[in-house]
Amino acid sequence: METTNFYNQKSDKLIQRYDNTNMSTLHNLLLKYFPKKSTVLDIGFGSGRDLQFLYNNGYSIWGVDPSENFIINAKKRFPKIANHFTKSSVPFQKEQLPFNKQFDAVITIAMWMHLKREQYEDVVRSIVSASNSKSTIVISYSEGNRANDERYFENVDLEYITKLFKSHNFPLIKKLKNGDNLNRDALTWITVIYRHD
Repeated sequence: METTNFYNQKSDKLIQRYDNTNMSTLHNLLLKYFPKKSTVLDIGFGSGRDLQFLYNNGYSIWGVDPSENFIINAKKRFPKIANHFTKSSVPFQKEQLPFNKQFDAVITIAMWMHLKREQYEDVVRSIVSASNSKSTIVISYSEGNRANDERYFENVDLEYITKLFKSHNFPLIKKLKNGDNLNRDALTWITVIYRHD
């Protein structure tokens, strides 16, 4: 099954599952590295769980996701800022940003392992184009056995990603490794932070 179709067809169950996941380690990291009242773009926001946390802590949130059902959910979840969420995915087509602004921070959580390696250069360029000159970028992705999963997965080439971001003056400043919060023993999570120098 194509990955976006997977998320659309299973969105109700996934939203409930994601919203009930303990993300305190990641969320504390965002609080530490994102100044208060920052504008944050979440690429591939899923249930909107991380957006909700940021919103509750005074951040200005925006998001893109390729799943129509996740977009509908976000607009219902944040009705006063429904125009902050749009259907899109990286790489942004023809360098057209989904919003006419650059952000203080960009996050992509559980998205990168769905990308093909040949997309990396364009995806990094898209993320950088959405970032301002003081921006921080947080990427978190899973590693491990994904047997019987209908979605598309590739092993993430972190060395290549880091090289690409560094070429745009976004060096790696932090790397963390954690277990899976949904108790899948075969998976670990890598979280990396890049900051404009």
